[in-house]
Amino acid sequence: MIVNNNARLAQVKSALLAYIGKNSLQVGDKLPSEGDLAKILGVSRNTLRETYITLEAEGVIIRRHGIGTFVAQPPMIKDSLNAFASFARIIEQAGYTPHFKILQMTETTAPPNVYATFRVADTPPIFSIERLVFADQHPAIYLNDYFSPDIHAPKLNWDEFDGGNVVQFLAETLPSPPHQLHSHIKAVALSGDAARMLQMPENIPALKAQSIIYDMHNEPITFSNIWFNPTIVEFNTVRIIRPGSNKLRQTPVF
Repeated sequence: MIVNNNARLAQVKSALLAYIGKNSLQVGDKLPSEGDLAKILGVSRNTLRETYITLEAEGVIIRRHGIGTFVAQPPMIKDSLNAFASFARIIEQAGYTPHFKILQMTETTAPPNVYATFRVADTPPIFSIERLVFADQHPAIYLNDYFSPDIHAPKLNWDEFDGGNVVQFLAETLPSPPHQLHSHIKAVALSGDAARMLQMPENIPALKAQSIIYDMHNEPITFSNIWFNPTIVEFNTVRIIRPGSNKLRQTPVF
């Protein structure tokens, strides 16, 4: 994988985190040598060392002189899209086979917080996708995705999108790839379309996520409302305590 020179440090950081995620490296696992990893990422060793400084300060890696560089903790969600498991993986970890269904693609009036996120003064129609993720034949995740007017979503080749991983689709399509995913998850009472699509009773407790994907320039490119079927999907958290520190970092595990 070759990383271009635009916002090079941010891209190298993203690429390195992606490498950790793709290779399922765990705490204590050793990274390749600087020379080998620089070749894998397509960057100079000096650029890689600059990236190491940032990731070591964030506690993601630890360098041991004369020994090597090791994973110190899983990357935080805010640092790597790969830390947020795909919907397919969430379903598989629950013991089911995932299936995806696109309900509709259309331009529609979005909720107010979507326009606020995209910093749109008026309320023009925004391209959106409504979809379902099934666990076997059971509806497990219901999503409404809204796309920033700046990315001209209707002009993308949506025939190649199977309804699954939006992040991967955008990464392969957009000139400025996705870089960060911010998610806010809270408990809600299911109602309206969400209850109907998930085939659950009204007002049953469930989890809802509001997720925003940002590009390399920290511009929002998607806003998603996501509801989870509480009988199928659950979330666990791991808190990592560093020796000599009273700070706790909470890393969602899906």
